[in-house]
Amino acid sequence: MEPVNPVVIKKYDNRRLYNTTTSAYENLESLASMAKRGDNFIVYDAKSGDDITRFLFSGILFRKKKKRAARICCPSPSCVG
Repeated sequence: MEPVNPVVIKKYDNRRLYNTTTSAYENLESLASMAKRGDNFIVYDAKSGDDITRFLFSGILFRKKKKRAARICCPSPSCVG
């Protein structure tokens, strides 16, 4: 079985994430969904060409953890001032 070439995502300076396979812009939530499905993809900085996949995953995990913590600390809408 041949390894599948990863989907290439390019991150531009304006923080847009461009999927070169589908020719469409992605967001962090769609990349998180791709990862959960087990899709093979890699994220490159469009300007430098650096592989920033791990950096991007760190951001996704941080945001999810932050949202989860906010729900645990303040589960009721009445908590919001």
